[in-house]
Amino acid sequence: MHEHKQNQCKRKVKNRKNVVGLIIFCITVGIVFLYAYYQNLRKEIDARQKWLETEKKSVGRYLDWHTGILLETDGKMGIYRKESGKLIYKEKVDSEDGYLGMYLFLMGKYLEKTENTDLPEYWKKGISLALKKIQSLMRDGITQVSEENTTAYLMDNLEVWKGLHELELAGLEDTQAISEMRKKIQAQIENIFWDDANQRWRIIGNSDLYDQIEFYPDGVAQIYPLIYEFPVKEKKKQKILYDQFTEKFQWQKLNKKRNGFLWAMTGMAAAQMGDINN
Repeated sequence: MHEHKQNQCKRKVKNRKNVVGLIIFCITVGIVFLYAYYQNLRKEIDARQKWLETEKKSVGRYLDWHTGILLETDGKMGIYRKESGKLIYKEKVDSEDGYLGMYLFLMGKYLEKTENTDLPEYWKKGISLALKKIQSLMRDGITQVSEENTTAYLMDNLEVWKGLHELELAGLEDTQAISEMRKKIQAQIENIFWDDANQRWRIIGNSDLYDQIEFYPDGVAQIYPLIYEFPVKEKKKQKILYDQFTEKFQWQKLNKKRNGFLWAMTGMAAAQMGDINN
């Protein structure tokens, strides 16, 4: 009996040693894996940081150039082409309001990503000039193409709205004035460009011109508010228009022959809809 109890005790001690050994082994393996994971994570963070710094410098250089052109031309942005390593002016832009809006959009995004509002003085002048030019192109809360061309386009106005919206979020000194302009154009976009009778967006203000088979601008205009996250009153109509656009044009195949040109920007609409497959 005594010998039996001794054997039981020996087995328990042996089992306990095995369990302790297993626990130590698992802890050791876990530490090794955690160390490897954090080493890789640190490398990824370092690589990401370097990439962000490169992006920051690249975008900063572009904004330097773009702002310089705006100030030199009193807000008249042109189309430039790179030839022999130099950017050469080719022609006047088709829509001054849209280009000014995209300048403010990029500026706002840059300020957001860099978390910096301490801007160079000439950047402040560039922003101020762009805002004044947009204000001068505004008629009844909607912008027109240029001083010479009084046409008001949905897509241009959405670009202006988005630029003002992004700049407003950046929190600059002129936030109140920027906010007032943004609210004014936001209130008018749906009033002017939404065709309630036909349940679609007008391309041009006060015009019912629409070609059902044209990918651009007719088709793309229907999802443009979605691309720029414009706050429509009824969100469900944007889903309907997106579904119709996708079914009709098969944009996700990026077929140049079918659509005229590769317009990957439509993928932004898919992202807004959570349409991951497309």
